[in-house]
Amino acid sequence: MPASLSGSEACATFLSAMRSPRFILLAAVSALLVSAASCARLSPARGHSQQEKIFAARDKVLPALVHIEPVLEIYQAGERGRLAVTGSGVIFSEAGYILTNTHVVGGAQLLTCTLFNHEEVEARLVGVDPLSDLAVIKIDMSLAGEGVRHAPLGDSSRLQVGEMVIAMGSPLGLARSLSLGVVSSLDRYFPESMLPSGTPTGTYNTWIQTDAAINPGNSGGPLLDLDGRVVGINARAIPLVGENLGFAIPINLAREVAAELIQKGEISRSWIGVDWQQMKGLGGHFGLSEDTGALVSGIAPGSPAADAGLKAGDVVVRIANRPVSARFEEDLPRLQKFIADLPIGGEVPIDFIRDGEQASSLLVTRDRPNVEAGEFECQEWGFTVQEITEERAQALRLTDRRGVIVSGVKPNSFADEAGLRRNDVMVVLEGRTIEDLKQYRTIYREMVESRRGQVLVHTQRGRLRNFHVLKPTYDRKRPDAEAS
Repeated sequence: MPASLSGSEACATFLSAMRSPRFILLAAVSALLVSAASCARLSPARGHSQQEKIFAARDKVLPALVHIEPVLEIYQAGERGRLAVTGSGVIFSEAGYILTNTHVVGGAQLLTCTLFNHEEVEARLVGVDPLSDLAVIKIDMSLAGEGVRHAPLGDSSRLQVGEMVIAMGSPLGLARSLSLGVVSSLDRYFPESMLPSGTPTGTYNTWIQTDAAINPGNSGGPLLDLDGRVVGINARAIPLVGENLGFAIPINLAREVAAELIQKGEISRSWIGVDWQQMKGLGGHFGLSEDTGALVSGIAPGSPAADAGLKAGDVVVRIANRPVSARFEEDLPRLQKFIADLPIGGEVPIDFIRDGEQASSLLVTRDRPNVEAGEFECQEWGFTVQEITEERAQALRLTDRRGVIVSGVKPNSFADEAGLRRNDVMVVLEGRTIEDLKQYRTIYREMVESRRGQVLVHTQRGRLRNFHVLKPTYDRKRPDAEAS
């Protein structure tokens, strides 16, 4: 009704409308139109402001967005080969350093980057950190062309659940893509998982979960807030069993890792050789009034923790004179990070509860063993082998790290005919004990050069010791070659 009507006139109009169905319909439509017009007058200011923020954030980071096309060296089905993939990255310094993921550029033989202005430049690998799935590469900024610049880094500790964020990158190879969403969680925990190379990752961080679309190819790209600051590095998604489930590595960890990779080319971390478990619901069973401390679930043989006398079932309450707690799974990466940041080679007091009694010990931290497993192709015999890292030894429940792991067997090869299988642990080759991958390479090359026609191999498969006879024939085509 018109705003200028008096109260009596409004009542008369209302009574008249009660007697006229047509007027009721017209009045309802009119009211809807007036309401819509009022909303239109109110909402543009808010919508316009948010839209402008999105545009401004985009324009801050888009000039730093990188489409990466690495050619990776891969070992698959018993052979070494090359694979061209796509990923993303973000320039974060004036010197041309780019943050991305290890699983994007680790093992790259060639790195080609397409910048936001469509210029193509080559990059060099600065360093990778599989344990965080972060990597740094570098381009020559003098070749980057007009408009390319670095993106500002934010503070992931200030993010809030529900805050709007933007994911940028090259989903499925579609460069310079943008998706919008919110922060769904800030402390999403995943048990330590494996990269395609078999290397563990996700040890030292929880994840930023977002419903902004993240797909294969987004990996390594930036997650940014509406102020145009990079707050995370996109790393993973769960596309097959759910929707809008993307995960990014917090930028505070990425900044720290990147600085060390640039300075030293690698990451050094303290290691004590303990596997941890959450305490939730277990305190009373270990003589504690509360679920405090961190539960030891496993000890690596020969590790600093083993040397200090720690055992599975101990509840550690203090490390380096600081209280520690892992009541929930989300606390485990924080505990691992605290240990990793201790001085390497330093003496560390550790207090724990065993059988309800307080105890203490002193351990000396070590540099964490290499987690990247070297791999080697035995081309003449038709399989590949991998060195045994500490993580692989624990995963396969091996008592020591001697030998090599069969990482792949080529179909119809001599190795396939001999019954070798993936994850067999090769311990003896023609009567010679295999200590490590380096020694295995030497023995293999000696036998190939001598054209050894029969080779006896001892492998460990679970609790069983198996014997295999390889019968390579060097003066004719191999069975796999004949089949092709």
